[in-house]
Amino acid sequence: MFRPVTALTRRQALGAVAAYAAAPSIGRAATKTAPVRIVTLLPVKPPELTRFLPVMKENARLARAHPGNQTFGVFMDTESLATLYLFESWDSLPDLADFMKTDAQQTLASLEQSTLSSQALSLHLSDVSDTPAYDNPALESTEDAQTLMIRFQVRPGERAAFMSAFHDVIPVVRADRNTEAYDLFRVAGRPDNFVLMGRWHDMATYEKYERLPCIRKLHQILPAMLKRASERHELRDVML
Repeated sequence: MFRPVTALTRRQALGAVAAYAAAPSIGRAATKTAPVRIVTLLPVKPPELTRFLPVMKENARLARAHPGNQTFGVFMDTESLATLYLFESWDSLPDLADFMKTDAQQTLASLEQSTLSSQALSLHLSDVSDTPAYDNPALESTEDAQTLMIRFQVRPGERAAFMSAFHDVIPVVRADRNTEAYDLFRVAGRPDNFVLMGRWHDMATYEKYERLPCIRKLHQILPAMLKRASERHELRDVML
């Protein structure tokens, strides 16, 4: 089990994103134009799920319709149905900041105070150099889709080898027409932390992915590159 990289509410995560984008190495232009991608874990108290979920769904629907939103997905962990995951991508930080001011987001933030079992975990994601970049799919909620999220913490001396291992794998996985997304991200500000997000049309396609020779090879070579065991979550869509 990972120790949390950072434990923040989504509002606090926005502040972290703003600070990162404003860093001198990024530059002021990036603050206005760089895409913003965040994955958030919401540990909901099981008895509160029926109260929290309708508000979360409405928040997601409004986020998808908000100017500058590229995608907004809500998922349940198949092994812990009260644990929700959000994946959101925005054209720019100002677009996300504008949405964070809406009544829908204020309502959700208020509800989090009484319905979450612990603080939300939010990670700001960025593309990995020398691997195929995020291709910005619009996530439509479906009953059959299978989504996979894996968190990795890599040994400092193994970062280059780890990234290289995915360089040729990503195009192979994306080539299947029933693969809806397959992307490797760095956790901004944490050079040894990575997140893999994959999504398939149905269980059959996901099982086909797991049998690919290149994926079997990854399963063999990655453990030696990691500081600790990867954290794997199989997710299903929350229907919006």
